[in-house]
Amino acid sequence: MPVERLRKHELFELLNPKEMERLSNASGVVRLKEGERVYSEGNPASHLFVLVTGRVELRRPARGGLSLLVDDIAEHGIFGVSSLVGGERYLLNAECVRDSELVKIEGAVLRRILSENPVVGFAVQSRVSQIFFKRYVETMARLEALAHALPLRAA
Repeated sequence: MPVERLRKHELFELLNPKEMERLSNASGVVRLKEGERVYSEGNPASHLFVLVTGRVELRRPARGGLSLLVDDIAEHGIFGVSSLVGGERYLLNAECVRDSELVKIEGAVLRRILSENPVVGFAVQSRVSQIFFKRYVETMARLEALAHALPLRAA
């Protein structure tokens, strides 16, 4: 079932049929309700996720029970990319803000597929880099907006 949902995704469209079969065997569909966590900061970074339907927020926990919105994942978006870049643990909380359906992909299997096919591996890692950079730029803009809203003084 997951292979049909992944075949046309921009991140996986370059995989050949054998690679897609391996990816499908290492994947599963997860359905979560609004308010449920996909993963929490500090959990082992073992899976990459593709959001099929719904919405997921990625948040960085802060003191006092607050959190900073890092990204708002829409349908077909990916998250949990720490599992692809060698991160041992997730750095953010991923929480469904709507009922959601996800494809959960074993990061170790995907990393092996990408290392065996360097052309596809480079293309996928380039896309993942773009995602990280976009999140970085948007998070910096949010922090700047917060800084302007707070009374700050020079050091």
